[in-house]
Amino acid sequence: MPATGDTRPVTPAPPLPDLFGRYQQMIGRALREELEPHKLPLYTTLRYYLGWVDQNGNPDPQPEGKALRPTLCLRACEALGGDAETALPAAISLEYIHNFSLIHDDIQDEDEFRRHRKTVWAIWGEPVGIISGNAIFALADLAVGKLAELGVANSITVEVGRALADRYLRMMEGQYLDISYEGRQSISVDEYLDMIQRKTGALIECSVYCGALIGAGENADPDLIEKMCVLGRELGYIFQIRDDVLGVWGGPATGKPVGADIQRKKKALPAVHALDSATGAAAERITAIYSKERVEPADVEDALSIMEDLGSRIYCEKLATDHWRKALNVLQSIPLASGAGADLKNLGEYLLVRES
Repeated sequence: MPATGDTRPVTPAPPLPDLFGRYQQMIGRALREELEPHKLPLYTTLRYYLGWVDQNGNPDPQPEGKALRPTLCLRACEALGGDAETALPAAISLEYIHNFSLIHDDIQDEDEFRRHRKTVWAIWGEPVGIISGNAIFALADLAVGKLAELGVANSITVEVGRALADRYLRMMEGQYLDISYEGRQSISVDEYLDMIQRKTGALIECSVYCGALIGAGENADPDLIEKMCVLGRELGYIFQIRDDVLGVWGGPATGKPVGADIQRKKKALPAVHALDSATGAAAERITAIYSKERVEPADVEDALSIMEDLGSRIYCEKLATDHWRKALNVLQSIPLASGAGADLKNLGEYLLVRES
């Protein structure tokens, strides 16, 4: 049956593009090698979070994540004529920074589960969760420093390091804005899009940018690099807008109940649209729901009904499609290595309709 608040027929989840499987072993190996020298119990929390061991440090392999950011980095490198192995330090740094943000997000949001397992802070407490996040963040800095060892020019190594620092600062800015919006009843769509471009989009953009820099080398065409950067930015918008849709209507494939983001009063794009668009009794009701200290199941049902009447899901999906058209226009204007254009097109189409 369709999810509550969504009257459209259920369609099968789209398959994961082959692109992800191509780099999976390479990324997994490099992540493990980077952590291998570190034996203190602190690092058990990281191996646990990455899905390699249980909380006691015993092998307990979990399904591999998609590793979107390192995959984008490696494919962008190859797309501009580089060797994916050369870009691995940057790819690993991106994945570590992403996990740093998740470990700290779990604490901020008081989420006790992620990827169907207990979170670090839920097992070891908030202080250890904070230290674990900081530790994996430091490992990210150490990883990217190994680019020079693989023959990457010093100027590019420095720029990749600068770009990572700039983007994770923007990611933190986005996190700050997200927190500040929790206390506001009214947020414009433009304000929200600026926030997600920082919090989520910056690192996805950086993945494409760093891979392109490494792949193109010192004689890269600045216009080509900028176009790759724009492509990454648009993919970041698509990813987060789809995430917002799944947070309200996603259902079992996401590991969350329908209406999860409403239950948490999370002002993601569907809520921003509904709060901004509702009038009359609907406006009073949805404003009251997002002002309550505790949201009840009946409130979730009412919010879903209001969002359906307002076409909030349709609005979100159209906005994601608009960003995909921009991404596609950029993609079609870039001369890429054989097969890269098709790979990135398949990836964008997947992000637009993914179910988890």
